[in-house]
Amino acid sequence: MPTTSYTFEKLYGAGTSSINLISGTAYTFSITNNSGSSYFTMESPRVYDGVTPKNTSGSYTSTSNISTSVISDYIAGFALPTGTNSFIFTPSTTVVGSTLKLRGTGGITLDITY
Repeated sequence: MPTTSYTFEKLYGAGTSSINLISGTAYTFSITNNSGSSYFTMESPRVYDGVTPKNTSGSYTSTSNISTSVISDYIAGFALPTGTNSFIFTPSTTVVGSTLKLRGTGGITLDITY
């Protein structure tokens, strides 16, 4: 199974673009948090002259440790306890990676496996 990895430096601050996500494909997001209280978000930056894509619309399944999340069609945010955290996201529409920002705090790292 292919895996794409993101370092803390990529996720911190303004964040980084995602990989393309294909509608109906299950993607496992594995997040390692070694620094205490942290969060991770997937965000569709607002488009002012067009339609903002509903990039975070789909199904989510927590597979370990994540108990707090806020999810809409445009943003998904997760509070992360220390250790390894993961969830499976199956998008309802195909997501162009450049239109989805991945962001995090607290020195987390992310692997997306599909």
